[in-house]
Amino acid sequence: MSQTNVNVPGSGEGMGAGMIVGLILAVIVIGFIVWWFLLNGGGGGTPADSSAPLQSLVESILPTGT
Repeated sequence: MSQTNVNVPGSGEGMGAGMIVGLILAVIVIGFIVWWFLLNGGGGGTPADSSAPLQSLVESILPTGT
């Protein structure tokens, strides 16, 4: 007769490596989606000047003129 002992992790043992990798991947994916839609303009339609969305964003934030 044999016996197999299995240790079930408790509820308060912290985050494992899988959780940390998952969080990092989620941040990367969300960051890419934000970049794609806000700074790149969605990439649909005809190709445009790649600096135009960033330039218009900078102009809307910083005051122009002297």
